[in-house]
Amino acid sequence: MTRAGMMLGVAAVVAVTGCTGASSVSVVDDPGLEAGFDSVLTDGRSRTLGEITATAGIPSWDRMYYFRVPLLRSDLDRMLGTAGTSWDGLPGADAEGVMVFVSGDEVVHAVVDREPALYLNGFATSDSTVTPDSLAGIPRVAVESMGR
Repeated sequence: MTRAGMMLGVAAVVAVTGCTGASSVSVVDDPGLEAGFDSVLTDGRSRTLGEITATAGIPSWDRMYYFRVPLLRSDLDRMLGTAGTSWDGLPGADAEGVMVFVSGDEVVHAVVDREPALYLNGFATSDSTVTPDSLAGIPRVAVESMGR
């Protein structure tokens, strides 16, 4: 069974939460999104991040940030301007990182990255290219940065 096939059994929940004031963000597994990234590796064809997220049904967003684990809530809050936010479900060593999708100043979706591992420095937009990559022989997908 493929990684994407195994991931289909994991429930995904969309968290829609504001970044201003006290709020809560649930970080969830999203098998559709993981399958989209996995397909970049399996067929070796680059796609835009917008194509991958549209297929996965991600709500409207304008920037995606990526944070490697282990990470601190304070790092998330500092980078995203989400002071006072409760981050539920942040992964530990069982994951590669966390993808956070933002629209304006609101977090619209936060996803655990399990595999394949992603590489992104800064933030990505729907026009960012997602390409197959590897680091020390370990496959990963690289997401084109559009800024910091």
